[in-house]
Amino acid sequence: MRTPHKPLSLTLFISLCLALLVALSGPVPTVSAAAARLTNGCAVGPRGIPSCGAYFGAAYGGNTAVGGWERSMGRKIGVHRTFWAASQVASAVRVAKIDAANNRVPWISFKPPYSWKDMAAGKGNAWARNLALRLRAVRGPVWVAIHHEPEGDGNIQQWKAMQARLAPIMRAAAPNLAYSIILMGYHEFHGAAKYRMSAIWPNTKIDIAGFDIYETYGAQGSKTWKMFNANYFIPIQRWARAKHVRWGLAETGYSDAAAKKNPVWIPRVYRAMRAHGGIAMSYFNTNLNSTANWKLSLASKQSAFTRVNRVAPRLR
Repeated sequence: MRTPHKPLSLTLFISLCLALLVALSGPVPTVSAAAARLTNGCAVGPRGIPSCGAYFGAAYGGNTAVGGWERSMGRKIGVHRTFWAASQVASAVRVAKIDAANNRVPWISFKPPYSWKDMAAGKGNAWARNLALRLRAVRGPVWVAIHHEPEGDGNIQQWKAMQARLAPIMRAAAPNLAYSIILMGYHEFHGAAKYRMSAIWPNTKIDIAGFDIYETYGAQGSKTWKMFNANYFIPIQRWARAKHVRWGLAETGYSDAAAKKNPVWIPRVYRAMRAHGGIAMSYFNTNLNSTANWKLSLASKQSAFTRVNRVAPRLR
């Protein structure tokens, strides 16, 4: 005699329905490592790290759409820097999707929702995981930094502990997400001992080290030029090789006075950065929180930027 079937419990029924929906919806789309290449033929990993070559691009206005500017140059930029508060995840993801659809790499900075101490203790884990899962749906690589330029903003060891907490969470949740740490550069190689790379770099996998280094000649009366190669690029390259970390200029710019003295500054810095292992250069084409006019408002500055942008490799 057959044993009569027992009716499915409501919980089991709901679980089966959810499993069916997941199966029908398929995997969350991410960039294909096999298919990703730069326009110069160099291979690109799923997190957007190129095997050779260097992206070129910019921050533009206050997270302003870059399409019109790109059309005026006749070519799209390769990397797009944007800056967001912790509550602006939806807007950041929307812009990242637009960037990916236009073969730009979004390089995004967020402020954390809680203090560094609380984030290090795990209070922001759910926020970080949710952010990463939403960025996983972007059809291309995304680079993320949490609280860039921390120097002077608080206890740097709490910031370090926050990075060690968040990086593995976000990288595990999104295989297309490269976790970056962005610093000012001066402090780490020439400033106080508490900011040296050996003191603040977390003991976890970080994909990209970003540095915000500006040419301040002409800014606030400065008459001194920075020695980018000797004072920054050479020590950064040496450190990055030892740590097996890729690096780039997350922000850079030069004043109008510097542009009048050296109109080819942008191509020279890009070539030097690339020669020392840098994989991305993002120009700060805005005057937000600025001490000088970094914007490409002079014809010579815009021309120099356009010239590099026309030849720099991009995702294809």
